[in-house]
Amino acid sequence: MKKILLSTILIGTLISCNRPEPNYEGVLMTDYGRNGIESFTVVTGAQGPLGPGSELYQVPMFEQKSDVDAVQVSAKDAGMFTVDPTYTYQVTRTKGPSIILNYKHLGTGEGFLDNVEANVLDKLAIDAYREEARNYTTDSLMNNLGSFERNVEEKLKLKFAAKFFTLNTLTSGLTPPKSMADAIEKRNNAIQKANEVRNELETSKMLLEKARIDAETNRVQSSGLTKEVLQQQWIEAIRNTRNKVIITDGKTPIIIGQ
Repeated sequence: MKKILLSTILIGTLISCNRPEPNYEGVLMTDYGRNGIESFTVVTGAQGPLGPGSELYQVPMFEQKSDVDAVQVSAKDAGMFTVDPTYTYQVTRTKGPSIILNYKHLGTGEGFLDNVEANVLDKLAIDAYREEARNYTTDSLMNNLGSFERNVEEKLKLKFAAKFFTLNTLTSGLTPPKSMADAIEKRNNAIQKANEVRNELETSKMLLEKARIDAETNRVQSSGLTKEVLQQQWIEAIRNTRNKVIITDGKTPIIIGQ
């Protein structure tokens, strides 16, 4: 999305009508801006022909986005981090006159807010990260990334407000020093390997316990008299006996060995 400050210079009666576009804040400069902020006023609707020394600016009020170039910041023990900030912002409503007065020297045509970002806002973002990083050691910054980023955002909101802008969102894109990143990767790999070994040990223990239970079951079965064994021994005893054996189901007796 192009960040454009529309500027229309009207001399005499060459143009008879001008009005701010939707979602732009109209700012009328009079008397060549000689009276400072008093020469700039917010206007709406058609302005009609403007005389010499008058100019109508249109300041975009919709959200803008800036992707700051990555830079290095130093912790207080000289640990070097890389930040690659991205933020969204917009002009604070009714602050159009202050925007024009303070930044129109950067250009008033296409790319106006791009110029403000490059010359003002991006530098504020980088400074905020550098200032906050100096409050941490390398280890403490890694262990407190959440509070680090919140502190930067709170400071940057105040800095933006002082420049007539509202900060909406901010992401740091922070990465640690290579040596620390390598150490973190090794630690994570070691933790993963330890978890794998722990899982393998637990599995081995369960398999050993199962084997022990199976062996105990087999031992009991081989040394004890199960129902099937008793039945087999009873059949063999009857088959081999020379004595008279009477078997009955309570109704009809059967005589074996008669």
